[in-house]
Amino acid sequence: MNPAEQPLLDWRTGLHFRRDAPCTLCHKPTPLRSHAGEPVHKVCAEDWNARHPGEMRFVSDTQPRRRTHGDDHA
Repeated sequence: MNPAEQPLLDWRTGLHFRRDAPCTLCHKPTPLRSHAGEPVHKVCAEDWNARHPGEMRFVSDTQPRRRTHGDDHA
């Protein structure tokens, strides 16, 4: 897969934020964490994913099921 076509990671949950620690890949400080707890910048993780297609080291959050009109109980 072309690196320009690599999907971006979705790390919106609070699970990905902690105190600054050196990024596993570039060694600069980052408050971000992977799902495995590795300190890593999102852009560094996306670059690593693009360079290692098929490997599952850095993944996106699971997406919640989208609501449909029939689900509105308000």
